Amino acid sequence: MPTLIATPLPFAGRDAENETREKLVVAAENLFALHGYKSVSVRAIAAAAGVNWSLLGYYFRGKEGLLFEVYRRHCNALNAERFQLLKAARAESQPPHLEKVLEAFVLPALAVAQTPAGGVSFSRLRAVLAAEDSKLLDQLVTENFDSSSGEFIDALCECLPELSRDEVLWRFHFMLGTIYYTASGPHRIKAFSEGRCDPANVSKNMKHLIPFLAAGFRAPVSPVCQPPTHLPTATQGKKSRAPRRRVTR
Repeated sequence: MPTLIATPLPFAGRDAENETREKLVVAAENLFALHGYKSVSVRAIAAAAGVNWSLLGYYFRGKEGLLFEVYRRHCNALNAERFQLLKAARAESQPPHLEKVLEAFVLPALAVAQTPAGGVSFSRLRAVLAAEDSKLLDQLVTENFDSSSGEFIDALCECLPELSRDEVLWRFHFMLGTIYYTASGPHRIKAFSEGRCDPANVSKNMKHLIPFLAAGFRAPVSPVCQPPTHLPTATQGKKSRAPRRRVTR
């Protein structure tokens, strides 16, 4: 059976109440990541935490509130690191360099996935929720990432004034998929390369990923994506329509 991978956050002077909350969060994160959100009961979480099951409702108002707390604590740290790196990129140049903006967004996500204090379990949890097609996941992502994503989309638009905002949104969407799979499915490339290519090596990962993403963002807009310069009117459309042939049998 897989071992628990999230660990309690150490801090001095923690009172009994905070300790109980911490135990519940850690137990829930591990169980959700291992078995999925829907399959884990309140009593199972309480048993893993070693506390009375009623305390889960007292502190978090149920299993859903506990899931939101797990997400919030990881996302707060992730977003803070992203904003700090973006601020540094803006201080370095205006507009910021594209590669620096991409690095500010990608690096914290890949680095946190490798941290022993819950990073691996959180990445697995996100994958499990996506597989369950949980409506909760959409709400969690909206509440925790919409604001930070908006700031990075603005920065990318500054870097790429030749692209429309919609085009940047498409490319940002594809970048999210790349980050997600790189963090949650590293075993495939490691197996294909017989261990030579290991996404767990964040610095080597970034060395390959940032140029790849930058090239994608700088790519010219496909003619298929560009709106037609002239749309025929209804009258013109009728005039250009070929006459129907009479079908005989």
